[in-house]
Amino acid sequence: MFIRVITLFFSCIFLAMAACKTASAQMIATPNQVALGGAVAYSTGLSAHFNNPANLMIREDHRRRGITWGIGGVYSGAGVGVRDSGDLPGNVHPFFVAEDLNTPGAVTDAELQRMFYESDRYHKTHSYEIIPVGYTWSGDRRALSLALRSRGITSFEMNRNWFDVAGAGDDPESIFVRFLNENYQVYHELSFAMAREVTMINQWHSGLNTLYIGLAPKVLFGGMYSQIRYRSEYQTTNGGWQNSGDLKVLTAGNMNRYLESLLSTGNARQAFSEHLSPSSNLNTSGLGIGLDAGLTYIIPLGDDVSLSPHSEEPLRKSLRFSVALTDLGAIRYAGSPGEWYTQMIIRTYPEIPANTTRFDGKPGEFLRYLNEDSAEESVLENLGRVDDSSFSVQLPTELHIGSALQYGWFASMIDLNYRFNSPDFSMDGWRISVGSEIRLIPYFPLMGSLQLNPDRNIAVGAGAGLDIGVVRAAGAFRLFHTDNEVSRWNVNSISALSLQVRF
Repeated sequence: MFIRVITLFFSCIFLAMAACKTASAQMIATPNQVALGGAVAYSTGLSAHFNNPANLMIREDHRRRGITWGIGGVYSGAGVGVRDSGDLPGNVHPFFVAEDLNTPGAVTDAELQRMFYESDRYHKTHSYEIIPVGYTWSGDRRALSLALRSRGITSFEMNRNWFDVAGAGDDPESIFVRFLNENYQVYHELSFAMAREVTMINQWHSGLNTLYIGLAPKVLFGGMYSQIRYRSEYQTTNGGWQNSGDLKVLTAGNMNRYLESLLSTGNARQAFSEHLSPSSNLNTSGLGIGLDAGLTYIIPLGDDVSLSPHSEEPLRKSLRFSVALTDLGAIRYAGSPGEWYTQMIIRTYPEIPANTTRFDGKPGEFLRYLNEDSAEESVLENLGRVDDSSFSVQLPTELHIGSALQYGWFASMIDLNYRFNSPDFSMDGWRISVGSEIRLIPYFPLMGSLQLNPDRNIAVGAGAGLDIGVVRAAGAFRLFHTDNEVSRWNVNSISALSLQVRF
């Protein structure tokens, strides 16, 4: 049984790695993930449900049941100043709750300097994760958990040529390129997790060393979805500029209805008011299934006997090794799906039209942005639907590898995370985190970590909690350093556990 479980689990990992496209990791659902950088081997209870369900078997308290109300977090790639960190949830809110289609103002020279400080490419990502309620139960041989979760991500990338045409024409043979790409997706989940001890081969281990396995199948309900790619090329010809544009759109739900209305009326605001509303992401446009799975191997240390049969004591001294694979699965979108393409358009301009309008990436803004751009608007006139059949989208599968050393009031851990099929436009690579938790006062845990991201930038996580046995609460934030115009620390993630009751 043990050999079969190990073989199947690692086969899934290797298959996922073979299908790898992009990588990024911004875990924000729980304070442990934000403050400690992952904690795949250390998280327990509901914090482990979507991260490593095997850890549901680890007792953090002698009470066997727990109900949690309100775990959630938000992430903004641009971040906010430390003093304004309380504004971060409000900044992320408009990117998933479509309330209005405001026209952004003009981009200033100072903003351009910040956006394109080290690169001609600019990208921004916003995301949220909310677990409104969850229930956990642990026994001697197995553990169970039931949870609801809602999450979403919106991300775009664009280049400097949208705003700066100063270098165009320096080389008559070169092509002046503008590109703007966007991904948007929201889905809601109902997940049921199961964990148990794995019976291993005799003499494979000694003492109380224990291997846990956890599986969490889930049903997913997709909200709005869109994937948009636009490329516009300008080339000198006969004293002018010949332009060609190529637009590709894959969308579903109210976002697709919004596009249909925009193309038929030419009025983005009217289409927005008719089809996009604060409740648009609650309308189901797709259904899917997924799986989170994990393995944790525990070596008790010192006089810790919590892993002995029939013990009621929580685990206090141990060395743990974990590997988990989350979000294996896909969603099939069948609610108002649409695949759209623009035939190649050839236009001629005496000079490249200037564009100074800011792009933020809010719901519906991409199509309005093109519709109101004097140089790019005609690309929508040639946009036609080529397919209205349902389509499938793979979940952002993530590999977690980590270890944790816990010895009484102190714990340290290291985590490695790699995400496949990521919907954002971040740099590929591993994210490495080193974190610690200290309890100088037993009921007041302090958490901190350093995270090295694929772009070689370092982030700092910090958090604190209140754990008095029956009741638990916690909060955390993550900071990164900017060094463009003004050197300062920005907060890009905030997470909180509002209330957990054990009984």
